[in-house]
Amino acid sequence: MKRIYLSMPDKWKKDLMKIAIIIFAITFTHSQLFLAHAASSTNVSLDNDLYRDMEFWAAEGLIESQLLSIKPLTKSEAGKQIAAALDKCSAMETPSATCRNIRERYAKLFAPEIAEARNTETTANTFLKPLESASVSYRYLDGAFSIYNNEGIPYGDGHNAAIQFESNARLWKVLSFSIQPQLAYYGDAGNKNEGSEFDMRLQKGYAKLTACNLELEVGRDSLWWGPGYHGALLMSNNAQPFDLIKLSNPEPVLLPWIFSRLGLVQFNLIFSQLNDERTGSELANPFLYGLRLGIKPHPYLELGATHLVLFGGPERRDLSFEDILKTLYSNTNRNGQKTDSNQEVAVDFALTFPNIGNYIFLADGLKIYCEIGAEDTGFLPDRRAYIGGFALYKPFALERAVLRGEYANLSPNSVPDAWYDHPFYPMRYEENLFGHHAGNDSEDFFVEWSQDFEKLFYKLGFDRERNGFQTKTSTEARNQYSGEIGYRFNANSKVTLRYVYERINNFGNAANDSESNQFVGIDAMIYF
Repeated sequence: MKRIYLSMPDKWKKDLMKIAIIIFAITFTHSQLFLAHAASSTNVSLDNDLYRDMEFWAAEGLIESQLLSIKPLTKSEAGKQIAAALDKCSAMETPSATCRNIRERYAKLFAPEIAEARNTETTANTFLKPLESASVSYRYLDGAFSIYNNEGIPYGDGHNAAIQFESNARLWKVLSFSIQPQLAYYGDAGNKNEGSEFDMRLQKGYAKLTACNLELEVGRDSLWWGPGYHGALLMSNNAQPFDLIKLSNPEPVLLPWIFSRLGLVQFNLIFSQLNDERTGSELANPFLYGLRLGIKPHPYLELGATHLVLFGGPERRDLSFEDILKTLYSNTNRNGQKTDSNQEVAVDFALTFPNIGNYIFLADGLKIYCEIGAEDTGFLPDRRAYIGGFALYKPFALERAVLRGEYANLSPNSVPDAWYDHPFYPMRYEENLFGHHAGNDSEDFFVEWSQDFEKLFYKLGFDRERNGFQTKTSTEARNQYSGEIGYRFNANSKVTLRYVYERINNFGNAANDSESNQFVGIDAMIYF
């Protein structure tokens, strides 16, 4: 394989080294002053119920320091939040159903992380868990069913099955490792080839170095940036996990001096090279840069900003440090030049109102959120898209029930098909968008009702997606009706059954061409 280099003048190298040393020194000092050091910890997978349940805890006022618009969380941060929720539950005269769920389920699943959050000496500095979790899944697809937010797994028509394991390890509380191999059987047309086949892949796997609340992650992992539940404008788990380098602070931190008024601050900085197949004028092996910043100025308010840049490629590698800065941070169109790029930016907020049952009889908690993004040039950046949504917790006084609604519009009036598309740098990986699954010139409306009991849980959902409503003569409309039911045998194991019916009108934007598809899925999960 051809080696690819980025050249950098010696002067820039020296300046960059000085900047890096200063940043590290400042971060080290303030980490020492303001934060107890968390041990190196692997991440909580994006499909874990913990994320949805933590929103519920926030809506009950059980946790206040979480930043849930930057995912994944580390297990150490999850342990810290669970410990805080347990303390609030212990102070209640009559603990709620949510508190019982935390005590009976999450307190067991995250016992070592909770112990570390409480600074006990019961946890090991070094350990190896050959089997952290295991799952078996079966999928039956009848027709070209639309699967999204599935880490790019290429299920095909007919029968599909997969077995996945997760193994974790830690050395001296500084290094941590995770590996998630998957053995899969794909139906016809799955895995990009005609015919059924088996496939062994490393779905996720990475190593982490953690010091002074700075974490360097190298490997393959999924990300979700933004407050959306059903989709995100810039970064979701719709595409296959990236091979990346990520620098972050795993626990939100208070900045010094007057900056402490910003509240808790957390960031993710990523760099990746996309080694997937590109066609036509699309440039091979582009670089992906991403920055996510989140702040929490109030326990009920979370603010965020995201920036993604896709750049580089054949004959665009000889970039100086100044070229890179221009490429990443200059809002200028440079079509055909080596500093050309495809850029997306977004800002968002999430506002949670806990314990409002005395004021609004319809629910005990409310969350509203919005993400607004822009693609390409303009000042301010134009070609805007947005996501807005809400969640009602304990509607009609029903314990552990949630009603959600979310709307996304990715069809700017100025250039309806601008989002994610670019002649050289389309925002996709392994044929899947890593932003919102609906794609450009589309809108998506989603609603879901869910409820958990002690053992049983279920979901009912509806999703309507319209594509090409500004650029095509015939608008494609996809309606999905979904139902899910599951049973937890104990804190460590569960089984889930899901069925979805999909009706597509004007399929492929062809008038009067309709199609119906079905999906059946069964999942069994065990945590060790």
